[in-house]
Amino acid sequence: MTLDRRRFLQSALAGAAAWWVKAPTLAHAKGKAELIRRTERPLNYESVRSTFTSRITPVERFYLRNHFDVPKVDVGKWRLAAHGLVEKPLSLSLADLQRMPQVKVEAVLQCAGNGRGLFRPQVPGVQWQYGAMGNAEWTGPRLKDVLALARPKQEFAFLRCQGADRPSMSTTPQFIRAIPAEKALHADTLVALKMNGKPLAPDRGQPARLVVPGWVGDDWMRYLTDLEVRADEPKEFYYNPGYRFPVMPGAPGTPIPANQMTPMTKVNVKSLLGSLSDGDRLSAGTHELVGVAFSGEAGIDRVEVSLDGGKTWTAAKLDGPSTPYGFRVFRYPWKADAGTFEIACRATDTTGATQPEVGVWNPGGYLNNAIDRVRVEVQG
Repeated sequence: MTLDRRRFLQSALAGAAAWWVKAPTLAHAKGKAELIRRTERPLNYESVRSTFTSRITPVERFYLRNHFDVPKVDVGKWRLAAHGLVEKPLSLSLADLQRMPQVKVEAVLQCAGNGRGLFRPQVPGVQWQYGAMGNAEWTGPRLKDVLALARPKQEFAFLRCQGADRPSMSTTPQFIRAIPAEKALHADTLVALKMNGKPLAPDRGQPARLVVPGWVGDDWMRYLTDLEVRADEPKEFYYNPGYRFPVMPGAPGTPIPANQMTPMTKVNVKSLLGSLSDGDRLSAGTHELVGVAFSGEAGIDRVEVSLDGGKTWTAAKLDGPSTPYGFRVFRYPWKADAGTFEIACRATDTTGATQPEVGVWNPGGYLNNAIDRVRVEVQG
């Protein structure tokens, strides 16, 4: 029987949606400091706005995204297999990977569904709002160096990837993804063993995960165990039809034919104000507005701030040089008088792409990069 994607998602996420209506906003359970709980099983927690005022996101404040329960991995027995269209199939231990040249890459990890909960009409799925993203320093061997040990054949076109996590029911599809050979062999694509200088924690992908800089988070396979070199694209649910975006988006709420859906790749340009939240009350005086901006494989060229809901825009100050994959912090000194204000921010990347007023609605609720807005009151 063919699995209908919409029915599967609606069924799998019904409990999450029901919980979201009743749940308290902040959760401090199980060591998760100031994370917003979306679902408890599997663990899906997003970061709060105040997280996004620094270039590097602390691990304890970094969002968590899971499709299934976090697996219990015996690191001593763990192996990474590389097979398929290769001359020499491999089974590598963690020690094998640690002996290889280690590379550090700073990159934003963002769930493709970040902002899903802001689309109207709503779509099924974890109702992420702003915080299903973070920026970290990732360290490990290059994926291309790992694959080179297996000697891929000339027909190599796609890399099928899977981790150790498994669904609790045999009828639920396993989480399997694929990336094209060109991205797999890119010098910045890693098999990461560390996050912000420390070995990956159990809920962060221990002992190894893919880091696919600039691309959506569903390609960053955690608890990595299996790499299959292929000539064709896999057909598993979470690759096809799952995690796809329309070639030509239609009107909000309009179904999109399957043959008009394509795999997502690069993250689009985005910014978020971290120093203020919707509904804040401030005293009159000078306040520094601080936030972050990023854009897939492009750096950030400028960020603009509006204090009147987007009628007029003024350039913010950017910290440090532009980086291809990471956050860039922006700052704006605001001399606030009494009143009610809608503050907005929008980023433009080094290719000239700018955030839109409204995100592109799509049935999966993906890639929402609409201009960020918060409403605050200043008291005299």
